[in-house]
Amino acid sequence: MHIAHAGWTKTILQKNAWTLLLLLLACSTLHSQSKEAAVTSTQSLWVGGEFSNMQVGFPYGSNWRMSGIGAYAIFNWNHSLGVQAETNFLQFHSFYSETQMSFLAGPRYTFLHSSKWRPYAQFSIGDVRTRYPFDIGSGNSFALAPAGGLDYSFSRRWAIHTQYEYQFLTNSPNFTDEPHFGMTPNGVKIGISYRLHQPAR
Repeated sequence: MHIAHAGWTKTILQKNAWTLLLLLLACSTLHSQSKEAAVTSTQSLWVGGEFSNMQVGFPYGSNWRMSGIGAYAIFNWNHSLGVQAETNFLQFHSFYSETQMSFLAGPRYTFLHSSKWRPYAQFSIGDVRTRYPFDIGSGNSFALAPAGGLDYSFSRRWAIHTQYEYQFLTNSPNFTDEPHFGMTPNGVKIGISYRLHQPAR
């Protein structure tokens, strides 16, 4: 059982790692441009790692919280509009071997044009896979995830990332003989990010 669980975890992590890598390559292609265009560019690309603490929504009606680690990428087209993609794996403080893996991506809007403080709102969609406790089953759910947060740059290259996210898992729990009551994982994510590409001054 432990070997099967380890294999499942490794497979999920590998799939999401490749997805995030493809996103980063796409972002890099988007901001590749001529030298003349780069002079006036306001585009920036950030990548980072995060720690999450979420109320997972199962067992239904409980306040059980789990923690985990993840990675994210933020591509800003300008000072206001951008897109964020993230993958996260909740596994610490597990309820009888329950785990939750998510991959989400969507647009974000930054309210304040500041060199240090960037409050934002975003709306992501994606997939959340939950392995339920006691090995009773697992299922994938389509997720709608509004979120709000604040990025604080403490240098030209480094920033602290904080976010509160509320997920609606529309067809959860999505395994045999269980009603679709709609799980709503929600919680806080805190991370640190590094700017790979920055606008010219």
